[in-house]
Amino acid sequence: MMISNDELQDLAIKIGQLLTETKKNVSTAESCTGGWIGKEFTGIPGSSKWYGFGFITYSNTAKLKTLGVNKDVLLEEGAVSEKVVKEMAEGAIKNSGSDFSISISGIAGPTGGTHDKPVGTVCFGIGTKTEITCFTKLFEGNRDEVRKQSVAFALKELLKCLQ
Repeated sequence: MMISNDELQDLAIKIGQLLTETKKNVSTAESCTGGWIGKEFTGIPGSSKWYGFGFITYSNTAKLKTLGVNKDVLLEEGAVSEKVVKEMAEGAIKNSGSDFSISISGIAGPTGGTHDKPVGTVCFGIGTKTEITCFTKLFEGNRDEVRKQSVAFALKELLKCLQ
């Protein structure tokens, strides 16, 4: 089932309300979603109170230089791995001073998949300064559908983390 744009916006609004109530903030480190979560957050008036940093680290070089992902981990595990998204989430928190972060790296397609990591494989890191929980999901659909499902999953998991 595909999620609507209104549903994405509703999730982002709920996240913003919880962050505002608790006087906390969130940062994002996005690869395959290219800033889509940031787009959802910044579509909400007043979101600068709880969302100030969005890192789009599409290339491996950006992950290394901007977020401090360990080069050896990146080479050994690949960009689409739970170890890398954990380091991306930690780097986003470290570089922004945020209370929470979301990181995403995946293979949206239509090319780039392998036997072990087919198109639609997306890894997530979501958490706080002290604990990042990682997930790997396999989504179906075209490139935009995989990306949209990734955004929805990340927002839902962050909402759970905040509640």
